Amino acid sequence: MSKQIDDDKSKRKAKKAAGAVPNQMQNEKMLLPGHVLLNRFEVQEMIGGGGFAQIFLAIDKQTKAECAVKIEDAKQDIRRMKLEITVLLALRGNLGIPEVMGMGKTKTPNAHFCVMQLVGKNLSDIRRKLPARCFSHKTLYRAMIQIAKALSIVHGAGFLHRDLKPSNCCIGHVDVTRIYLIDYGLTRQYLDKGGIVRKPRVGVGLRGTIRYMSLDGHARRDLGPNNDLVAFLYTTIELGDGTLPWTYERDADEIVKLKQAYIGEKLCAKQPKMTKVAEYIESLNYHSIPDYEKLIGMLEECNPSDLKPDEPYDWQFAKNECSVQKDNNILNNESEEKAIQATQNI
Repeated sequence: MSKQIDDDKSKRKAKKAAGAVPNQMQNEKMLLPGHVLLNRFEVQEMIGGGGFAQIFLAIDKQTKAECAVKIEDAKQDIRRMKLEITVLLALRGNLGIPEVMGMGKTKTPNAHFCVMQLVGKNLSDIRRKLPARCFSHKTLYRAMIQIAKALSIVHGAGFLHRDLKPSNCCIGHVDVTRIYLIDYGLTRQYLDKGGIVRKPRVGVGLRGTIRYMSLDGHARRDLGPNNDLVAFLYTTIELGDGTLPWTYERDADEIVKLKQAYIGEKLCAKQPKMTKVAEYIESLNYHSIPDYEKLIGMLEECNPSDLKPDEPYDWQFAKNECSVQKDNNILNNESEEKAIQATQNI
């Protein structure tokens, strides 16, 4: 019997695990304009939200710079937020990693919050608004090289991201040529205190987003750096092609079959220079330590020969489309919206 991604039973379990709250509570704004956090960050407006977290635009009264405030009701399980803060603090100061500026708890409302560096729109949203609904190769590979460098920092610190995807890759708010890897709520430490890869667990749960999940993830195997790179590969193909071969497939078993069929040269049919990258990533296993110098070198070889050092990115031709997003991932394509709903986070 095939497994449907949007299986009602799975939804009920996920809802129970997250700790459901009344709809009214989810719809109410947890902060109002003018609210000052830590005597420093003044809330301006809500710019996003979903599930049990809300995102607000704020102004740093010390520097006058804009920043983002993520806030979650204290009644919810805050382990994900605490994990994200812990990882970001461990990675702070590195290019491509958002900066944590403060954290704390409010009494009214009773909630936990984190103040972070503000980033711009994510690559998924930007792609959809481009006329061709995909990035040019001059933009694509330069962007993915930046993500590869950020991922190398994450892995080098002993962490796995476990949810790499286009919507977790954002351009800078001020410097739109800088790309950031965001959302560390599913991160896991894969190295022990001695820097040795931890023994893989057996029968682990699903982690990440179905569309970008590796076959190991589908099989409930423990994940290693190689699985983050599979998600990196799928992200690159989608951003360059516009879709993946399984984008509109709803059945989990069929998605697995398509992922098994589309590997190497076949997966990279529209991006033939990526074949070497795909074959390298597919050669890795749980215990492999990725050679990022080699990977980045292969990605650089994918760049068009006429690429100029100061070549604008695709989104720089439409700057008004790349400001801070104030609607929570509203899509303008009904079929794609349904596909994304079908491949939601597990």
